[in-house]
Amino acid sequence: MELIIKTLAGLEEVLAEELNHLGLLNVEPLKRAVRCEGNWAQLYKCNYQLRTALRVLLPIKQFNVQTEDELYDSIRSIDWSQYIAPGKTFAINGTISSEYFKHSQYAIYKIKDAVVDQLAEKYEKRPSVDIDNPDVLLDIFISSDNLKVSLDSSGRSLHLRNYKYRQYKAPLNEVLAAGIIKLTGWDMKTSFHDPMAGSGTLVTEAHMMAANIPAAMFNKQFSFHHWPEFHSEIWNMVVSAADAAIHPPEVEITASDINGLAVRDVKKNIQKLPFREKIKIYHRDFFTLPGEAGKLLIMNPPYNKRIAVENVFEFYQKIGDCLKTNWHGSEAWVISSNIEAAKYFGLRPSRKISLNHGGSEAKLYKFELYAGSKKAKYQD
Repeated sequence: MELIIKTLAGLEEVLAEELNHLGLLNVEPLKRAVRCEGNWAQLYKCNYQLRTALRVLLPIKQFNVQTEDELYDSIRSIDWSQYIAPGKTFAINGTISSEYFKHSQYAIYKIKDAVVDQLAEKYEKRPSVDIDNPDVLLDIFISSDNLKVSLDSSGRSLHLRNYKYRQYKAPLNEVLAAGIIKLTGWDMKTSFHDPMAGSGTLVTEAHMMAANIPAAMFNKQFSFHHWPEFHSEIWNMVVSAADAAIHPPEVEITASDINGLAVRDVKKNIQKLPFREKIKIYHRDFFTLPGEAGKLLIMNPPYNKRIAVENVFEFYQKIGDCLKTNWHGSEAWVISSNIEAAKYFGLRPSRKISLNHGGSEAKLYKFELYAGSKKAKYQD
């Protein structure tokens, strides 16, 4: 069956690699998504194991519609009893970009009416809509006159890993954190360090990769559990096999932060993780840390939007000076949405990757550090 897996902009190829690794067929990167083909076991695996997926959609129908009546009739023609059992609630997510349906909320309202009217006729009772916590989530995509109707098998966004107890200021999205780590090509043998750890998302995702902990290990309730066609024996097999493959990490993983509250939060947020004692967490200032060779540093420094910095240009220059002076023989990757401030790192990046960070355009910079690094102010 066809599956559409949603992700963040810039992570399409990374997600495609994950899907190939899980054995999905005909993997094709799209814009902020990847199309592929798989079976029920693989749909369940996608939800439980993918690190860079936001949602796993199962397309069920496609129509050409140009009027509200055609939209209503098309949706009502679907046998919704195959997908929404009696007593189950539902909600609709919609993405509409069409000259025929300029008022997207009204189009969603018509779709909701069509589903409710058809099920009310069949069950002799109107189903309930639950926007906050629906049993079944429908995904509607309209582009021009093309209507695509899918079931959202995930329900909640898959970046909600459910391992965090505390959120420090401006936490990094878990899917983005996992994607950044994968973009670095980390071999899970090179020592990993996050010197501005915040809530600890990067270090937690790194540990989960190194220990082969499934991304959704702490979130085992999905929308597909409420579908009339749910194969519990296949689901249990997928979970058992994935959990059995967890193993102690064979790499040094460390995190530090200048803020004691952030260090407290990181220590709290790793409590659910198997082998959490392997993660070393320190209350330290990056600018006074003794540097080391042979490490992979990944940093998400403040960029003067959600967390204020007194002089962001000077702050970024200080980061660059510290990397150049103290971390010879290591490799640093830094993500920031402050493109202007990033020009003050004073190090020429060997690679720049465009990403989406908290709804803003961001860049991930790779710095290869060696003795005598040539300092250069570069143009974006």
